Order: sequence, then C-alpha cells, then structure tokens
Amino acid sequence: MSSAPQLVVDDIIDSRPIGALQWRVVAICFFLAVIDGFDAASIGYVAPLLTEQFSIPPELMGQLLSAALVGLMLGALIGSPLADRLGRKPVILGSILIMGVGSLLTALSSDTADLFIFRFMTGLGLGGVMPTINILTAEFAPARRRALLMTVMFTGLPLGTVVGGLASVGLLSVFGWEAVFVLGGVLPLVMLPIVALWLPESPRLLVLRAPQDEALLKTMQRLAPERDIPPGSTFVTNQQPALHSGIKALFADGRTRLTLLLWIVFFANLLTIFAMTGWLPSVLEAAGFPLDRAILASVLLALGGTIGGLVMAVAIDRFGAIRSMTTGFLAASFIVASIGYSAVSLPVLLLVLFLAGFTSIGCQFGLNAVASESYDTTARATGLGFALGVGRLGAIIGPILVGGLLAMELSISTLFVFGALPMLIAAIAVYAIGARDTSAKRAVTQV
Repeated sequence: MSSAPQLVVDDIIDSRPIGALQWRVVAICFFLAVIDGFDAASIGYVAPLLTEQFSIPPELMGQLLSAALVGLMLGALIGSPLADRLGRKPVILGSILIMGVGSLLTALSSDTADLFIFRFMTGLGLGGVMPTINILTAEFAPARRRALLMTVMFTGLPLGTVVGGLASVGLLSVFGWEAVFVLGGVLPLVMLPIVALWLPESPRLLVLRAPQDEALLKTMQRLAPERDIPPGSTFVTNQQPALHSGIKALFADGRTRLTLLLWIVFFANLLTIFAMTGWLPSVLEAAGFPLDRAILASVLLALGGTIGGLVMAVAIDRFGAIRSMTTGFLAASFIVASIGYSAVSLPVLLLVLFLAGFTSIGCQFGLNAVASESYDTTARATGLGFALGVGRLGAIIGPILVGGLLAMELSISTLFVFGALPMLIAAIAVYAIGARDTSAKRAVTQV
C-alpha cells in the first residue's frame, strides 16, 4: 500500500495561476481595507461639527484625532504577534468586532471623554486588521504576483477614505455626525459572518504548525482543485526553519538596520498622511471653503493615493522599490509643501491634493510590500505590524502637532511646509535601505 504523498505548499501556490480561492481572499481583505479606511478617516470628516457642538479647542481636537491612532498603534503592536502565534483569521475576527462596536459607541457619545474612549477602542480594532490582511493576502499570493495582489487589496484603504468622504457629505446634511459612526460600526459587523465562513487561514502558516491538519488539506484542495490532492497528504514548506521568530526575528540575522530604517520611513510617512487626513477639512474650512467642498477636497487626497498605489506597483516591478519610492517621497515633499500656496484657487488645490495623495499614499503601498518581504513567515505579521505600529506613533503625533501649530496661528502655507519635512526624511531613509541592500549583495559576492 502506497503512502500518502508529501506536497510542497510553496510550489503549489507559486506554480499555478491565481485561482478563485485566492481572489476570494483578496476580495474579502479588500472590503475590510475599505471599511478600515472609512473608519480611520471618519473623525476628520465630522471634526468641524464636533468642534462646534462640544466647544473643542484646536489643541484638544488634535488629541481627539489622535485617540484612534493610539489605539491603532497598540492594535498593531498587540495584534501582529498574536497573528503569528494564533493565526491570521482569529485576529481579523476579533479586530473587526472591536472596530464595529467601538464605532457604534462613538455615535452615542455625550461628551469629549466618551469620544476619546470610544475612538481609542475603534482604533484598537483598526490596528489589528490592516497588517493582518496585508500578510494574509501576501501568503495566498504566488511570489510572481505578490506585489500585484497586495496592491489591489491595499487600494481598499484609500478608497474607503474616498467612499467615506462622499457618504459623509450626504449623511451629515441629513442625519448629523452620529450617522457617520453608525455606518462605520455596522459595516465591520456585517463582515463578521463573511470572514468566519469564507476567509481561510494562511496555508503557509498552517504548514509550519500541522503538516497533516484537516483545515490545511481542505484549503489546498480548494486552492489547487486540478491536483486532486488525496486525504492524508502531508504538506511541507521550502522555507528554512527559522532560528528566531516574533519580535526577536526583527533584529536577528543582520536585520537590525533594515528594521530601524523601515520604522523611520513608516513613522515619517504616516505622520504626514494622518496629519493631512485628520485636519484637512477643518483647515480648508477655516481658509474659507464650505464644509462640503472641504470634505470633497480631502477626498482627492485619498483618490490620488488609490491611483498612485497602482502606479507605484508598476514602477516597482519595472524600476525597483528603492528607486521608485525614493523618487516618490522626494516628489511628495515638494508637493505637500505647495498645498498651502495653492489654496487660493479650488481647481489648483484639487490638483495638488490629488498629487500629494498620489505620491505619499502611493509610496505606502510599496512600503507594505517591502516590509512583508523582509521577514520569514513566523515573523512576517510581527514585522509589518511593528512597522505600522511605529508608523502609527507618527500618525498620533502628526495631528497633535498640527493642533499646536494652529493654536500658534501659523499660516496655512507654513503648516504644509512643516508637513513636507517628514517626506524628505522618508526619502533619505528609503535610499539608505537601498544602500544597505547593495552593500549586503556586494559582501555576498566577495565571499
């Protein structure tokens, strides 16, 4: 009697065309990213109304805008190691439950203390979702199409900001600010049964735990139906056994400099992105634009990011990640600095905001792919999660800094010049990552 075959998970995934199960994973993660983007940006859309109703001064509003971002940071730092330890799917389920309940409770807030608590809670869920769906998408994708599938999925994040901005204009005029958070709570709760029933666990993670697990067998049978994989099959992986896992792996095997440089880039980029996303409607309204125009103008930032991310994926495939992102961040520094000077004309402002999103948010797509490729399966979620967690620290500081600068009554043009400086720092750090990789390759060649 012949024994059951031994099959290599990586070879099966990497050698076959992208199938229905993989597109299902991408689609579910894409919709989760849309919801994540909407919930993260929702506070910025209603900030002018909250300021009026609760009499919130600029410096306190900056702290409120950052409340969810503190949760985002902690959610990423806590959820990502759990995703490597417990699995991707349980963390996604728990995170969207927390996100949905937190947003619904925000709609019931009666004072600023409630707003702080419930936005923090929403942020915890948001922080657990994003790195985990990035990694799950990467691990279902064949190596030759990994950047493409991750980019398609991640376009949901800025698209959620676009959809949220358009929906908020109608919701605010008819139902008030509470309706924005109600929608932001209902959507993730609707996704709970969809994720529970139709989102599989990562086969690249399962094979490291239980090579003959029934869930792994079913996933591989659905992934490659043409292979006719029999019951009792044993699965293996081409991945070398990891000497380190979790947080230790981020600083092992010569990765310390890479990890720290990635953290710098994530910190700088997300500081500027979230400062702009959180404050743009309020700043533009203060500059004389009606609130609905101010919200729609900020939507152009996210729309530019969606298109920029797709273009960045093509550029990375053709010119490489380092060259593409260094150029992108240098362009972003110039464009962000010019936003304040373009506020005298709405058409020019819309174009500049689109380009600002195209470059800054577009580069974030490439960063996620670079971070995902930098670590092994047992530390991949932790690596991206900690990079995003440190980036969220920048996202927390950004709105608070803007609130302080507004309290100093600085001009709009000066505000955006300050916002351009982190983009320049990000360009230098990305270039340094490329220099590190070149030095490492040269050393290997000489050995």
